[in-house]
Amino acid sequence: MAKPSRSRIHAWAAAGGATAGALPVGADAIALAAEEVLMTINIAAMFGEKISKSVAEGIIASTVGSVAGTAIFESLNVGYPFTIPAKIAVAVGVIETLGHTIYEYYDNKYNG
Repeated sequence: MAKPSRSRIHAWAAAGGATAGALPVGADAIALAAEEVLMTINIAAMFGEKISKSVAEGIIASTVGSVAGTAIFESLNVGYPFTIPAKIAVAVGVIETLGHTIYEYYDNKYNG
């Protein structure tokens, strides 16, 4: 099986950055969590595997980066709106890391 392109991960991270910058405190975290679930489902599909929302949530929960990223992200909400650039940077970094971690999982599973 040929390796799917990782370029879509960058697009999901950019979308997450836009979400982090555009939404108010509280709504941003909910929307980012939904985007991470959708990204996970799509990465699995890139490797020909269909997974449910609950499986995607389990995969995300098993990564330390998501927990740490959420804690950092939420701490930045204290200074809202002055911390919007930092929120964007954290969201992009967390989603990039999460996306590449999930990609590696599926790449190793199917091509390893």
